[in-house]
Amino acid sequence: MHWFDECAGFQGGGIMMIAMFLFWGSLFFLGFFLLKSYINGNRGSKHHIEILKERLARGEITVEEYDRLKEKL
Repeated sequence: MHWFDECAGFQGGGIMMIAMFLFWGSLFFLGFFLLKSYINGNRGSKHHIEILKERLARGEITVEEYDRLKEKL
């Protein structure tokens, strides 16, 4: 009597293979999501600079204020 007799077919090997694909697939998609979030996060700083440029063009801030705020971003 062996303890692994019941796990010899699809019940053990197949389920473990499916679990492995789900595990690695979820890690892949999590990494992709985090990378995408990081890349989109860097675009936000450019968006802020565009807002500063618009405010400067409308005369809401001076050139000195623009330079100071741009350095902070």
